[in-house]
Amino acid sequence: MKVSQELLDAIWGARSILVTTHVVPDGDAIGSALAMKLALEKIGKSVCIGLSDPVPDFLRFLPGSCSICSAGCVEGPFDLALVLDCGSADRVGQCDEAVRSGKTVANVDHHATNTHFADINWVCTEAAATVEMVAAIIRGLGVEYDADIATCLFAGLSTDTGSFRYSNTSADTFRVAADLVDAGARPWEIAQSIYDTKPYGSLSALAEAILGIEFSCGGLIASMSISAKLMERHDITEGETEGFIGYARSIDGVEIAVALRELSDGTIRVGFRSKEKVDVAKVAAEFGGGGHVHASGCTMRGSLEEVKSKVLPRLARALSEAGYTWME
Repeated sequence: MKVSQELLDAIWGARSILVTTHVVPDGDAIGSALAMKLALEKIGKSVCIGLSDPVPDFLRFLPGSCSICSAGCVEGPFDLALVLDCGSADRVGQCDEAVRSGKTVANVDHHATNTHFADINWVCTEAAATVEMVAAIIRGLGVEYDADIATCLFAGLSTDTGSFRYSNTSADTFRVAADLVDAGARPWEIAQSIYDTKPYGSLSALAEAILGIEFSCGGLIASMSISAKLMERHDITEGETEGFIGYARSIDGVEIAVALRELSDGTIRVGFRSKEKVDVAKVAAEFGGGGHVHASGCTMRGSLEEVKSKVLPRLARALSEAGYTWME
């Protein structure tokens, strides 16, 4: 993977660097940000990670996670604002002002729907995860992986490929993973922290969400509604619902899974997943979002039922366009 020389030059020329990523950060976002910070500090840079939303509990084991600042605690200006894993500028949420304080803004991402919003844009859709690109940046800077950097990168690689099960997993992905294990990443420990350590509230909320799944288009669409009351009842955060949609997607016969998460401010975060033929990134883009062909999302205003009434007909059309037929 060839790194943007303009990006490397910008990093070398900056003394103070802000690293940030998207709202409701996942493993790729947090792993990318932490690995980038650790590597940049090795070459003498002053680095601040600022996030709009907290680090999810299941990622707090990652080295350096306690050093991450909330958006309100970030103090600019910065020589360089490095935005990772964000398809558009608005996805940084409350870190928008901090990003705009950067003399130069760089955008490093692997989403095909990226809007190229920065001064420097390095978008590589062939990468399985943004951590693959961050790994290439670190090598381009001449920094050796240590166990902490390798752990952060491996966590992002594992989560964004569904433990190396998704179609974005390539031979290069496994080569990067092997290098990270050689550098000290421990896959079994990372997997246990991410996948096998859950609070009871998260599992009880998942059980309720699964039992509430609704099917349409002859079972080709499985929709899951996660209300604010459900999250409050089980005492969980939005971040703890991140993997729920995978259970809807795994149901036999389902081509599209959609999860609608209700926030306290009256907005609904909508996640889309598809298995084979349907391009859900195209659907998400029509509602102001974006992402990958088989994994995307958007944010909409309205009640759960109002948003669902808009989304489901569009998904039905996407199924038809992909050649699916069904009987109700």
